[in-house]
Amino acid sequence: MQQSTLSPEDTGWDTMTRVLHWVLAITVTFQLFSSLIMADTPTQFLYPVHTVVGLIAGTFTLIFWIHAFANGDLGILLPWNRAGHTAIMRDLRGLLRGRLPMMGDKVGLSSFVHGLGLLALTGSSASGLILFTLTPLGSHAIPANAIEFTNMSLYHKFLGELFWAYFIGHITFAVLHQLKGANILGGIFGSANAAASNDPTDDTPEK
Repeated sequence: MQQSTLSPEDTGWDTMTRVLHWVLAITVTFQLFSSLIMADTPTQFLYPVHTVVGLIAGTFTLIFWIHAFANGDLGILLPWNRAGHTAIMRDLRGLLRGRLPMMGDKVGLSSFVHGLGLLALTGSSASGLILFTLTPLGSHAIPANAIEFTNMSLYHKFLGELFWAYFIGHITFAVLHQLKGANILGGIFGSANAAASNDPTDDTPEK
């Protein structure tokens, strides 16, 4: 890890990351909100749609992990080393003092929370896939192993609730960063100035 300050040119997301971000944002948002209403009789038609969109979201989640690995970003999303822990704790202390954590392609609290969100999404996708195999073609037919189906449904619901927390927090902090002048939307839509700050006092380690 090198100690470095990001310049404005370094803070944009690459095209592949932006595409994956938007595909996951759209599919996961549908999954979250459809899960709230599809148990009602008038909206049970959403169940097979939820299943198909879930398979798409799961596929792109896997692609995201592969892309992160290829770019060497796993150490940013899941910084399990002393330098990563130090950066996260520094961001946490700053957050308690009212300072938003730095965003962008760098080790710190923001990227670590992204990693945790991806883990929750991965678990939700995996449990959804298992539920799909227990109910062929995503039908409402009674599964052969009702106990296994019930247990996996509870696990799937729990991970979905974890992702709700990440989803709300992610949007909240993105809005706060945007209001404080960080060009979050520019980074998402691909402008030259992207989300991370080029604060000259920032010494968060990059990948």
